[in-house]
Amino acid sequence: MIADLGFAAFAERNRPRYTLYARDRLSSVARSTAVVEATLVSAHERWQWLMCQPCPAAEVWDELRRQVERRGERAASQDPVLAVLYQRLPNACADSVVLCRRLGFPLAEAAELMGVEPSAVEAALAAARRTFPQLIGAEAPLRHL
Repeated sequence: MIADLGFAAFAERNRPRYTLYARDRLSSVARSTAVVEATLVSAHERWQWLMCQPCPAAEVWDELRRQVERRGERAASQDPVLAVLYQRLPNACADSVVLCRRLGFPLAEAAELMGVEPSAVEAALAAARRTFPQLIGAEAPLRHL
């Protein structure tokens, strides 16, 4: 019973944020909804195991990213900005850019969602800025590189 309440709270808190990320990556409401639901079903099935991990949020985030990548491979076209980000940056860096620069999440919230420390998101964004200098000082959401 308590485990179900814990999972319900986790899903309620993260479903909307996962959906924003998946929708941005997949450009499809139907695919993004399917990805988020598949991720949460997997998390629910593994909830007891997840609760024994050092960072359950990181485990679920990795599953979400895998689900998005699988669906994205089958998609007809991908946003060219995202294609460049994920081709030239490690996943954690690209995810940090998507969450903070494209979706406007505060650094701490992006870190919580990915199950990492805020300093890891800061470092990922710094690495992204080195690769894409046009990211430096830009306040508007990232839509082109």
